[in-house]
Amino acid sequence: MGCAVKVKAYIEISRPANGVIAFASVFLGALLSGGGPILPVLYVAMAAFLILSAGNAINDRCDVEIDRINKPNRPIPSGRLSKGEATTFSILCSLTGVALSFLVNLPATVISLFVVISLFLYAIRLKRTPLLGNVVVATLTGLTFISGGVAVEKPLGALIPAVFAFLFTLGREVVKDIEDVEGDRSTGAKTAPVVWGIKPSAIISAVVMGIVVAVSPIPFLLGIYSWRYMLAVAVGVDTVMIGCIVGILRSPSNATFVQRTMKLDIIVGLVAIYLS
Repeated sequence: MGCAVKVKAYIEISRPANGVIAFASVFLGALLSGGGPILPVLYVAMAAFLILSAGNAINDRCDVEIDRINKPNRPIPSGRLSKGEATTFSILCSLTGVALSFLVNLPATVISLFVVISLFLYAIRLKRTPLLGNVVVATLTGLTFISGGVAVEKPLGALIPAVFAFLFTLGREVVKDIEDVEGDRSTGAKTAPVVWGIKPSAIISAVVMGIVVAVSPIPFLLGIYSWRYMLAVAVGVDTVMIGCIVGILRSPSNATFVQRTMKLDIIVGLVAIYLS
């Protein structure tokens, strides 16, 4: 197998689009916390990118049997990467990410270690527990903003975007489980749609998305964020969320479209918060 094919497979298994969002979230968390020296923020952002890449790789490693059904073209089931190569890649990315955090401060190092351990536990066991795995992923997503605040030693300033990221991700993760229900059921994974059913899971995701819409005006009403934030959220986030709610409740077959739309809408949400 050619080197270019291997490199492309490593890039694919790391899901760099997710890493870029994590990278940007760290910088946004630092900015909303009042800013500070750029180098510590850059180190933490790079650590977030690498650790998330590690988590994605080990997740694919543990999900190989499910992916043979749901996503046979992924790097491992397609044969472009072996399980061992994915594991080695994950470990190297994790160690490098923790090392970068160590260069910043102790809280950043502790957060990185916590995230690495959580991602491995998630891939090995927690993701197969109804909702618990979803909550873990959502919590770790929120922590990327907190990490930005930690990098400039002002973590509380990133609390609001962290809460929004938690809710946004929780709703999307449940939708992703609906999308993967057949593969999960065939391998015995006990996700929410497998254990409780697709319709109840769609309702859970819709409720979480509804909470995002309901709480989005609060920072503006409290005078924390400006009218620019409110306008961007109302047009670019809330209307999309309402569409996603209707879509997933109308037919669970819309799960793929809904979760991809939500993934893109996270970027819109980040821009809205930046405009604040």
